[in-house]
Amino acid sequence: DLCGGWGNNAAQMSDALRDLFTTAISEKANGKLRIVERERLKELRAELEFQQSDEVDPASAQKVGKLLGARYVLTGKITRFGCKVSKASTGWGVGALVGKVTGSGLAGSVAGSVNVKKVNFSGRLDARLIEVETGEVLVTFKDENETGDTSAKVAGTGAEVEYDDELAAKVFEPLVEKMAGKVVKKTVKAAAEDDEEE
Repeated sequence: DLCGGWGNNAAQMSDALRDLFTTAISEKANGKLRIVERERLKELRAELEFQQSDEVDPASAQKVGKLLGARYVLTGKITRFGCKVSKASTGWGVGALVGKVTGSGLAGSVAGSVNVKKVNFSGRLDARLIEVETGEVLVTFKDENETGDTSAKVAGTGAEVEYDDELAAKVFEPLVEKMAGKVVKKTVKAAAEDDEEE
């Protein structure tokens, strides 16, 4: 898998996604929802030994929500991420250039050379909105996206695409934008219904 190395950047991708969601929900909520600061969640994570790599179960989310004084918690997970090289190299790495000039026949396979290739990225996001008081999963959201051909750096022999925050954002930003609108709608509706019942 050309994207194999991205697994080591799961925490980085999670952070980027949290930031994207926080921004998108804030913008779409238009003051109707109050979002608890992520920094506060960091302190709690240590308290609860909250694992960001594993899916958060409703009970953990409920615990966190209670400690935060939140009514709803949104948890999410990247359930699929992949990439495939769709076109041959479009650029020479430094090592490859040396190979070409010296005629040593090592073009493209010199350690440390970087090729730029056209890569198609795809990913899927799953998210759940959990009511803190009951621990009930109110709604699940899932969506997927594909980028089409994107230039990406491939190190050395082209065995692996280098991780890049911008590439991750290209795949997931459109999904976050779409999902955030649905999350806001559902949360505002649930809050209004809860208020009516009280």
